[in-house]
Amino acid sequence: MSDQEIDRELAFQILNSLGQGVAASRIVDGRWIIEYANPALAHMLGVPVSEIVGRSFEEFLHPGDIPRLIESRAKRLEGLTTSYEARLLRMDGSIVPVLITGAPRIADNRPVGGIVVVTDLTDYYSVLRQLKSSERRLMDILEFMPDPAFGMDMDGRVIIWNRALEALTGVRKEEMLGKGNYECAIPFYGYRRPVLADLVLHGYDESISREYRNLQREGDVLTAEVFIPTFGPEGSHLWLKAAPIYDSEGRIEGAIEVIRDITENVKRLNALRLSEARYRSIVEDMPFLVCRFDHDGVLTFVNENYCNYFGFRREDIVGRSFLEMIPEDEREAVLERFRGLTRERPYVTYTHRVKRGEEIRWQRWTDRAIFGQNGEVIEYQSLGEDITAEKNMDDALRESEHRFRVLAESTAAGIAIMRDERFVYVNRAGEEMSGYSRDELIGAPVWMVVHPEDAAWLKKMYSRKLRGEPTPPRYEFRIITKNGDVRWVEYASGTLELGGEMALIGTLIDITERRQAEEELRRFKDSLEQLVMERTAELEKRNAEMERFVYTVSHDLRRPLITISGLAGLAELDLVKGDLEKTRESLRTIIRSVERMDMLLSDILELTRIGRVINPPEDVPFELLVNDAVDQHAEQIKNRGAEIRAAEGMPMVRVDRERLVEALVNLIDNSMKYAGKDKRPMIEIFHRDGTFCVKDNGIGIPENQREKVFDLFYKVDPKSDGTGVGLTIVKRIIEVHGGRIWIESDGCSWTAFCFTLPVVS
Repeated sequence: MSDQEIDRELAFQILNSLGQGVAASRIVDGRWIIEYANPALAHMLGVPVSEIVGRSFEEFLHPGDIPRLIESRAKRLEGLTTSYEARLLRMDGSIVPVLITGAPRIADNRPVGGIVVVTDLTDYYSVLRQLKSSERRLMDILEFMPDPAFGMDMDGRVIIWNRALEALTGVRKEEMLGKGNYECAIPFYGYRRPVLADLVLHGYDESISREYRNLQREGDVLTAEVFIPTFGPEGSHLWLKAAPIYDSEGRIEGAIEVIRDITENVKRLNALRLSEARYRSIVEDMPFLVCRFDHDGVLTFVNENYCNYFGFRREDIVGRSFLEMIPEDEREAVLERFRGLTRERPYVTYTHRVKRGEEIRWQRWTDRAIFGQNGEVIEYQSLGEDITAEKNMDDALRESEHRFRVLAESTAAGIAIMRDERFVYVNRAGEEMSGYSRDELIGAPVWMVVHPEDAAWLKKMYSRKLRGEPTPPRYEFRIITKNGDVRWVEYASGTLELGGEMALIGTLIDITERRQAEEELRRFKDSLEQLVMERTAELEKRNAEMERFVYTVSHDLRRPLITISGLAGLAELDLVKGDLEKTRESLRTIIRSVERMDMLLSDILELTRIGRVINPPEDVPFELLVNDAVDQHAEQIKNRGAEIRAAEGMPMVRVDRERLVEALVNLIDNSMKYAGKDKRPMIEIFHRDGTFCVKDNGIGIPENQREKVFDLFYKVDPKSDGTGVGLTIVKRIIEVHGGRIWIESDGCSWTAFCFTLPVVS
């Protein structure tokens, strides 16, 4: 083969191994006809290469993109290179977004066609959409993001303290916002001290910096790790990230620090390092030559046996190409062997000669390609042994067979050799996996142990492998054991020559437990996604409720403050005039306003606690809850001459007893308040058809107000006593217990508050 032919062959190998699509076309009778297409382009289009060659590129392009193709071809005829985005039409009708880069194809100093490189942009657009979505939601999720975070202004005062940080430290936001003088460090370190965000605001400080591990700066952002022995039951490893907060004009107005507990990660990392150390120990103790190398054969790792075999120190050989130890006439063949590995054929075994000093030896090597996430080969790992004696002596062949049997019989994976669709060898692990003895398996059809539903496609893989066609390096299927159990196995196979005929050798690993775990993980993921959706809807509801709550509170709190302010001015004028009686009256009115404001704030505080602070639920008869509520309201019931009738035999409920009594007290108080001036309050408490009711003989509630009465500060009679928070508290308590509450009334002579609770069967 000439050098030109070798170069041409090498070029085609490179083009065929590229992850990007490549096509070459020639102008024939005014049409641009494709003369070459690589496998990557065929994969993008979903058709074989043979169906691309001989056609024009516009046949595979979206009609809306053909004008750009025509414009690009015109520029190529001028000797220019072009790039543009377009859409490929796959055979299944789907569309693939791509970037097409075209260059002129020159012959006899004139353009005769073009060469295009096609890059799949599907992942790019997916990432771009995710990025835009992330930017839109960033500000919305700060408060509810899972990572604890706090922020401070330029004076070191805390301006952000999110919910995750409340959960981590046990310190509420209200207790920390506005605090300065390094108080934000106390929940972590137990004393005041600068934190990572201070380095962002005030620059490098060696006394602070040396307290962190892996302190790194990328632009204005700092990351670090710290171990706090007093934080958590056994101390905690925390990962910290601090960045400046900019105002709209780009000036730094503060800093934010995000905290992540990486204690478990650190433990796993330490365990991984121990595992790697064990792995290296195993590799060093293996009786084989072990090495790793890159695409050019440059060694990145060798074990001790490799060094001893060639007589080099490790530091003298790592970084050099192992091809130096191979005679020149064999180097190209070795390169072709490992460079030709693919995901479908990830490993290869071959023999070649090596130079060890002045001596020529024979070696057998098994090269395995290690692939990255994008499918590209990132490294090769090879296992080798000296087979000089095997090449020259029959005894070496028997020794090699003995080694195989020792290895096969000692491995935990099942190993089987098959010829003519029958077993000719099965190791001990294969016997245990199938439940059959070796005598029962040898000579038996392979399909005897394969699940019937998997047998048809497995036979196709068997035939393709024997014909040398590409097959997956590993695949999974089911076997049926001798006692009828169905087990999942992972299978990898290769070919060998046995008695002058091709045979298959395969390894089987029982993955039944892994498959079961994967199915359990999938079910858990589905339930988790549903839970996230429910929680998101609940948070949106709570946010809307909080906006109404803040508006109403600010409105109702402002009224007594305005009253106090006005009366204080009048009192001052009356004092100047010497009118003490009017001054006293103004002061008494101020005191009543303050008392009302205090009552209002107490009710609001009580409302905010509902749903956050709840006692453990207990099983209690509903009659006992009614008795507790009546006892708490005994004096008011007596003063009003009210009669309380509680039905017998009401069911037992599972509730926070203290909260439910509080709800009943509010309902009884409300019934007496709206009983009418001339009526003796009559209140009935009973249970019917799964519903609890508190019914009174009061003035009734019009239908258009039955939903409003549960709104914060709303009162049917604006002049009545109270703050208008009681029924809001009742509704919140019922909903926290998973129930709902509503009103039934004739609008003039009776009202019933009906609600549901978790009943104990």
